[in-house]
Amino acid sequence: MTMSLHEHLLDLNADLLKGWLRRVNALDKTLTRKEHFARAIEQQLTLNLPAVLARLSESEKHLLAESAHQERLISEREFAAKYGGTCPMPKTYYAWREEVSLLVPFIHRGGYHASEPPDLIPSLVEPLRARLPKPEGLKVQALDTLPKAWPSERQCQGGDPIRTIHVFESERIAPAELGRVLRLIQSGKVKVTDATRRPTDATTRLVGEALVVPDFELEMPKAHLRGKWDREFYEPAGPVRAHAWPVLVQQCGWAKSKGGALALTDTGKDILQQFTPEKFRAGVSRCLANRDFDELNRVNHIRGQSGKARRYLSNPGLRKSGIVEALKALPVAQWLEFAEVRRIVEATPRDCDVLESEQPVLYFFEPQFGFITDNTGLGRQFMRAFFLESLATLGVLDAGLVYPHQLWPDLHDSLNGDLPFCGRYDGLLYVRLNPLGAYALGFSDHYDLRAEARPKLFRVLPNLDVVLANGPLNPADRATLELLAAPKSDMVWTLDAERMLTHVETGGAFRELRDFLEANAAEGLPENVQVFLADLESKLGACRARREAVLLEWADEALARLIATSSGTNKLCFHAGANRLVVPAENVTAFSRAVKKLGYVLPRSR
Repeated sequence: MTMSLHEHLLDLNADLLKGWLRRVNALDKTLTRKEHFARAIEQQLTLNLPAVLARLSESEKHLLAESAHQERLISEREFAAKYGGTCPMPKTYYAWREEVSLLVPFIHRGGYHASEPPDLIPSLVEPLRARLPKPEGLKVQALDTLPKAWPSERQCQGGDPIRTIHVFESERIAPAELGRVLRLIQSGKVKVTDATRRPTDATTRLVGEALVVPDFELEMPKAHLRGKWDREFYEPAGPVRAHAWPVLVQQCGWAKSKGGALALTDTGKDILQQFTPEKFRAGVSRCLANRDFDELNRVNHIRGQSGKARRYLSNPGLRKSGIVEALKALPVAQWLEFAEVRRIVEATPRDCDVLESEQPVLYFFEPQFGFITDNTGLGRQFMRAFFLESLATLGVLDAGLVYPHQLWPDLHDSLNGDLPFCGRYDGLLYVRLNPLGAYALGFSDHYDLRAEARPKLFRVLPNLDVVLANGPLNPADRATLELLAAPKSDMVWTLDAERMLTHVETGGAFRELRDFLEANAAEGLPENVQVFLADLESKLGACRARREAVLLEWADEALARLIATSSGTNKLCFHAGANRLVVPAENVTAFSRAVKKLGYVLPRSR
């Protein structure tokens, strides 16, 4: 509801109005009633506004300027993130003799039980815009270089152990890893659970072996385990990318669950055949809008996320889109501290909170010993998981990280007991938006794909043998090779026509197999191998259609030929030799009526 200045002032307590007039030295002893105080304040704001604004502190001017030029009252979270201090938002009530905020007439807050959010008085917006300069945009503090270790390369002896900062450059890794994961899915080896559609433990291990580079280095080095207790009760951080890929390909629309295993969709087959930035961008867009998977579920120590508590959790798709919108402010190809990225996200108007209300539904250990809220760092924990689990795995963000044990950067005030870390993502220290990520998120209009030359996997011999060139293959390449060749020994395979035809028969494309051979053969394909493949491919189209039919056996061959050539039935059936007729399934009803006119009837099907 739009409220005028006069209505707003009359809605306030008389002592509060009187206290404001006293602060601006405009209190007259002749003013005795609430209406008089309200009129006096209106005169000050209309006739003497520059003098009133001159009395404001810098933070109060910033709040009014931001709100007036954005034509909405910015939140306390936005103000604190942009200006680094406490927001000078006026309170609803003031104690006796407590100094009244000078912003009281400008902002309507209502009472404690008011359902409407606080807002700037509309009639004051234009006067404030005219007298307060438009605030500068958010300033981003980028880093020149990353340190090699945390907390300091010059740390004094006796403190926490120095943790090496591991850098993950996702732009060059993610496209290659995506291809490997899609080939694993193509082979039918990526299994997911029916309830959550997340990968099984065996699948996570298999995907982990297929990664281009090892998973994030989140485990504590043995040298940092200081005693028997640490070694005996050590809790591993566990996999990230190995678990994330089977989930991400579903969110991006490249695969879907069928009978407990992932199968490629048409878009998945398309991007596997040829990776292009445009196809990748479309998949990332679908992923960010997906609400079926919540990255917070991977923070295992936060309990209460399932069951009835889900009604209080916000839509993860809206959460992610709000964070991504804030990432537009990030400079491309420059490192930022995670705390700086978090500040940028919190300075945007989009609500990225995990909880829709401050209900005590999330907790550590037991709910009666304290619960977790967005105000204590829950949103930041989700942001860490989203960055590493999704954006870094996909190739959108590069990351600088250390192992998470005993860091607790978020939720450290909660009753967490003796947990070694809140989430496996606690060690995320630095973030960089790379050019591929800027394109995929829609921040830039063009991206030049830099295809990196990969070593050839094998040599194909004229006798159809495939000899591995660099030792055993990773699981993804081996799974693809299994579709077209049979192993003869650990290092030698042979091309198998039956396996290739089986792949095509189950919905695969022959071109995918040929492309795999051509791309990975060290010396190209010998001429007779090309002839073998061409001959096999030409036979694939020999059978042009497949139709269901019914085979009918008659008393003798003469009767079968008579029915096959009769005017009413000759277009509905085919003579199949001897006393047999074949009737296509879609013609059976019409054939039954036509043959009845000839004096015959078909038996009931068994």
